[in-house]
Amino acid sequence: MKYKIYIIVIPVLILTIGSCLAQDNQRLMYLAEQDQSDRKQNNLEVSKNDRTRLNEVKSIFILGGVNTSKDFFNAALIFQHGDNPEDYKKANDLAQKAVELDPENKDARFMIAQSMDRYLLSINKPQIYGTQRRVFGELQYLQSIDTSAVTDDERKELGAYTLNELLRFFNEMHKKSETNILQYVPSDSLYRVYYPEKRADLIGTFDELLSKIEYPDSALENNISGKVLIQYTISPTGETKNIIVVEGIGYGCDEEAKRIMEIAKFKNYLNRDIERRTRIPFEIKNNANRVGGREP
Repeated sequence: MKYKIYIIVIPVLILTIGSCLAQDNQRLMYLAEQDQSDRKQNNLEVSKNDRTRLNEVKSIFILGGVNTSKDFFNAALIFQHGDNPEDYKKANDLAQKAVELDPENKDARFMIAQSMDRYLLSINKPQIYGTQRRVFGELQYLQSIDTSAVTDDERKELGAYTLNELLRFFNEMHKKSETNILQYVPSDSLYRVYYPEKRADLIGTFDELLSKIEYPDSALENNISGKVLIQYTISPTGETKNIIVVEGIGYGCDEEAKRIMEIAKFKNYLNRDIERRTRIPFEIKNNANRVGGREP
């Protein structure tokens, strides 16, 4: 019986010891430190550095260098500073993995809330935890939020402020006594004053708009792929007009691109017409479906 007991216990001990010996990836730690340093120093090259760091983290994943809770958190930090919804969603997945490995990792818990809020805002939906803010002048404001999507207990579980705590924070900063946190979501007029370059936002995502493309039969039959450059005007109420094809590819794609822009809706932050150009991609996949690209 003694031998049987040892045979069962020894492998478990070895596995336990092995897991304890897993070391945090020093390179990931360095990249995370550089990420934060760039932001503290307001480095003008931060966007370029973010892309470089993200590419390196992807390589580290391929080499199997992400193993500990700290590793997953550091990788999540880099992905959170990517530039598209997929990066933010990946950051959220990595943060959850970090907490799964170490439930006491408070930074990773908060990252779950941060990355989810950033992801939602990137696809033109309101955040839910209230972690994302925007600065206008010397004051902070809360970016669009759905106050009912999660409970305050869920916010506290991830280390985020409750709605009342957010309200107190903004009241103190603005020296006001508002009773509704939504009063600190910036108005369109505030955007126009401080962010004149933020002219108009597509309602919904670009991929959602592309999903409505009906690929022309003629283009399918002739295996036509390419991008149609469309010029159009966004009205003050967000509708498109004066739609013309600047560069076409024919076979019915030009007309379909115009139709797609006709159904597009925007949130116009300026009280005037806005001229814009957009490339609508037509790419054949499996001789039937188009694969949408990104708006340039």
